[in-house]
Amino acid sequence: MADDELVDQKKYLEDTCKPKCVKPLIEYEACMKRIEGDEGGNKHCTGQYFDYISCIDRCVAPKLFSELK
Repeated sequence: MADDELVDQKKYLEDTCKPKCVKPLIEYEACMKRIEGDEGGNKHCTGQYFDYISCIDRCVAPKLFSELK
């Protein structure tokens, strides 16, 4: 392998953006707690999960594209 190891900048940037997306994370965790005992499988937290991931993506995108070569 070459001396210059490739580093996944997206993963690093996601970790730095997670503290900025605490509110959607709290909403997702609250939803998960609410549906914890759902045996039927009808309840889900997909919307809250996508809100959290979207928040991280909005934070990462401008920084990531400036890092790409």
